[in-house]
Amino acid sequence: MNNKRLTGYPSIDKPWLKYYSEEQLNTHLPRCTMYEHIKKCNSDNFVRIALNYYGSEISYGTLFKSIDRVASALENMGIKKGDIVTVCMINSPETIYILFALNKIGAAANMVCGMDSDKAIKAHIKDADSNYIFVLDIFQNKIQEIIDDTSVLRVVVVRLTQGMTLINQIGTSILKGMKPLTIPNDKRFIGWKQFLSYSNGQSTTVHDADAPAVITYTGGTTGGSKGVLLSSSAVVAVAQQYILGEKELYRDSKWMQVLPLFIAYGVTCSLMIPLSVGMTLIVRIPMSDTITQLCKKFKPNHIMYSPAFWEKFSDDNETLDLSYFIAPITGGDILSEKAEQKIDAYLSKCGSPYMLMNGYGMTEVGAAVSVNYRHAFEFGSVGTPFVKNVVSAFDTETGKELPCGQEGEICIHTPSMMIGYLNNKEETENIIRRHEDNLLWVHSGDLGYISENGFIHIRGRLKRYMLCMVNGVAKKVFSLDIEKVFLSNASVEKCAVVPVADEKINQAPVIFIIPTKDATSKKNLEEDLRLFAEGHLEQIYRPVKYHFVQEFPLTKVGKTDYQKLEEMASNNTD
Repeated sequence: MNNKRLTGYPSIDKPWLKYYSEEQLNTHLPRCTMYEHIKKCNSDNFVRIALNYYGSEISYGTLFKSIDRVASALENMGIKKGDIVTVCMINSPETIYILFALNKIGAAANMVCGMDSDKAIKAHIKDADSNYIFVLDIFQNKIQEIIDDTSVLRVVVVRLTQGMTLINQIGTSILKGMKPLTIPNDKRFIGWKQFLSYSNGQSTTVHDADAPAVITYTGGTTGGSKGVLLSSSAVVAVAQQYILGEKELYRDSKWMQVLPLFIAYGVTCSLMIPLSVGMTLIVRIPMSDTITQLCKKFKPNHIMYSPAFWEKFSDDNETLDLSYFIAPITGGDILSEKAEQKIDAYLSKCGSPYMLMNGYGMTEVGAAVSVNYRHAFEFGSVGTPFVKNVVSAFDTETGKELPCGQEGEICIHTPSMMIGYLNNKEETENIIRRHEDNLLWVHSGDLGYISENGFIHIRGRLKRYMLCMVNGVAKKVFSLDIEKVFLSNASVEKCAVVPVADEKINQAPVIFIIPTKDATSKKNLEEDLRLFAEGHLEQIYRPVKYHFVQEFPLTKVGKTDYQKLEEMASNNTD
């Protein structure tokens, strides 16, 4: 195709398309349900191992038999097309069976995090109008506390160790103290085996690709969590676009499923991609292993973790052979250039043929819209858009599209766009807007730009700013502008800036700093950094308070928890 940039506007020129072949450009995305898609992709692959869960190896043939058995039990228990069933579980074979079985019969899975508060779980159940819940035994007490305030008819309790081999069950019980819990003495609660007894081997197969398939919740790192309705077609679109762009996906590869299935990425990428290809999916309890431990034990070809975990991996600096890596992936949080250089240097030292593949997305678009492939890579970026996606930057005041290289709000037009927020029309219309081109675009809330070569560069969140009064005029001071300056200082390994209330200027910046190893022993580090700020930042950008910490608080999915940092700043604690 013609690589010449004609207009300078990303949505028109689509400069990223030069990295795709004519065949890739002309490929149509499948129009089917999640269940139908993986079943079709593996029609000749029933013998290969699909899931490896703590010693248990489950073939693709067994996987589909288990899904069909669960689907039959669901229908005979009373669940039907259009129902929303709450799944309060983490990674396990049973979670995967339930997710695809619900999809098979046309019901939607409301993927709720069991670590959330009782109040949040109850709100998610009531908003979804769920009558049925699947819950891990370790979370059953939370359901027991709130069930009388809901319309729940039946709760199926699944043991965390249910799918493990006997030796792993014993080891988990002894070493980690995770002993099976007694099911509550309540007729609404039943165990997994009793649930399976409902199955008669027969179940419906629904073919509606556009119906709600999964509800996952936004991270809430800078605001309230919202339920995101994703259709099967959206989930399949994410997986298939990644597969179209990645040239090294093989059935004999191993993919680590370490991110929780209650987040969008866990379903759309870490589940659907490997199962669509026909790989072996190594299923682990989320965040229970370090990357080093996983590499030593499994030698995975594909693994995704947030930047904080990759930084810890490189800091550990163990001598490893990573020549088997095909895709070390990251995303979901800001990755500084300093951190990216450090991680890449470590990967190279260990023989990885791939550098860190930084990607980009959000729950509202199925978790992923771009990634840095080995054959299409730009340092400091979050990659090129997937082949059917259009991504551009728009002026935050006028709403006009900006040319390549100019910074604005990143907006996304994609076949993986959410149906909408659950029971929240106002917020849905706020984030999905029709532009002058008559297309619907998702407004990300992220600041960034598209380079001339079609790569997306993210600078930070629109919401991560302070409103500071200067001579009676409100000025937006973006946290990332301050962070980037401090990251250029040799004594600063990582930093995060949050606002605190200020009587004089309304809001003022407070900085949390993780010093480099060489700087931790400096007696006058704060004084040195204050002098550095005076020389590099205008008065309004200079932090009023410095906190030195060893690590940042993280959300349940491994992102920097800015809300917690704001609380710490307000309480004047480290």
